[in-house]
Amino acid sequence: MIGIIGSTSYLGQQLVNQLDGYSLDGRFEWSLEEWKKLARTYPYLKSIVILSRACRKQEPRRDVDTMTSEVKGLANIVSAFHDRRIIYTSTKAIWKKEQDSPGRVDRADIGLMIDIASRGHLRNKILTIPTNKDGGRVYADEFNGEKPIDIYGATKICGELLIRNCCKDYTIFRIWDIA
Repeated sequence: MIGIIGSTSYLGQQLVNQLDGYSLDGRFEWSLEEWKKLARTYPYLKSIVILSRACRKQEPRRDVDTMTSEVKGLANIVSAFHDRRIIYTSTKAIWKKEQDSPGRVDRADIGLMIDIASRGHLRNKILTIPTNKDGGRVYADEFNGEKPIDIYGATKICGELLIRNCCKDYTIFRIWDIA
């Protein structure tokens, strides 16, 4: 069973339907105790997918305050769900220079990869999942980037480091443009 944080997002709506996931409506601003209470409410969820991000509706959408909120919230989530498989979605924005875009990736293809990870495959991996130009299929590939291009990219790098160093069972997906 899969719990999805950020289930109201474009990708989250797809995953709830495709994977029969449970919507976990927590907020980064929640305290550790609130996250622990949510984790106790759903002991049967074996995998937790983290899609959400901290941003504002008005400009600036992201800054040091949203970065701090997201990283602190992510630390609370990881602590509360310490005994679960964590699947974290990152971004192409972690790379300083724009890589040649391999194209857009379909939400259903991302769902397939997350489903595979939720079943215990791809354990402790960082994967990129763009579409393959020759057939539209998702491929996964280790990739090491440079400095992030902006505060959003820096926030996602902090998230990746937190997941890699604090979770015993994780998968990180660096997702390109979603179709």
